[in-house]
Amino acid sequence: MVSFNRAVLAGNLTRDPELRMTQNGVPVCSFSIAVNRVSSKSEAADFFNVSAWRELGETVATYKKKGDPILIEGRLQYRTWQAQDGGKRSTVDVVADRVQFLSRGTNPQEQAEVEVSASASKVTAEAADSGGWDRAKQLQDQSDEAGLE
Repeated sequence: MVSFNRAVLAGNLTRDPELRMTQNGVPVCSFSIAVNRVSSKSEAADFFNVSAWRELGETVATYKKKGDPILIEGRLQYRTWQAQDGGKRSTVDVVADRVQFLSRGTNPQEQAEVEVSASASKVTAEAADSGGWDRAKQLQDQSDEAGLE
C-alpha cells in the first residue's frame, strides 16, 4: 500500500505567530495562513492552521507577523480531543518541516527569501529567482512526473 502525506502551501499569515513551550520545554509555534483559491467565477480563500516545532518554530515566531507571505512545506496531521462540553472534536493541521519567508515585493524577480528547514539549525538567506514560487513549481513538477495529482 502506498502512502504519501505532503502539503505545500503559499499564503499570508492571518495572525501573529504564537510561540509557547510544551511541558518538556520544547518550543512550538502556532499560526494560520490564508491561501487564495482563484477560479473563473469568484475568488475565495482557504485557511490552514500550522505548527512549527523547535528551531523552526522559534525562527517563524521571531521574524514573521500577521500579513507576511510565507511558503510552507510539511505534512497533514489529524487530531482529536474531548471538549469541555463533553463533545468530541477533531481537526486537520499542517505540521511544517520547511518554510520559506517570501517578501511583499511586487516584482518576483527582485524578491529575496529566507529558507528555513526543520533539519537545519541555522537560517540562510539567498536571492531567489522567483520569490519562493520557484520551489512550489519544482514540487508540483515532481509530483506530476511521479503521477501524483
